[in-house]
Amino acid sequence: MAAVMNVLKRSLNVSIARGEDADGNPVSKTYTYSNVKPDAEPAKMLAAGKALGSLFDNEVTGFVVVERSSLTEE
Repeated sequence: MAAVMNVLKRSLNVSIARGEDADGNPVSKTYTYSNVKPDAEPAKMLAAGKALGSLFDNEVTGFVVVERSSLTEE
């Protein structure tokens, strides 16, 4: 039997630099965009993340995709 994983939910997190704390460590704020299509292509998600990041005055520090999937047997 083969295992099959199906994406149920997906969200895109965009992290924005916010400066430094009192100890000089970088501080960032993460914005979560939910309801990303489960079949969205990685290149399109990256382009959307960059477009959303460009709306902020500070530098984008990273993108993370979070998925929730079901696992079944075939």
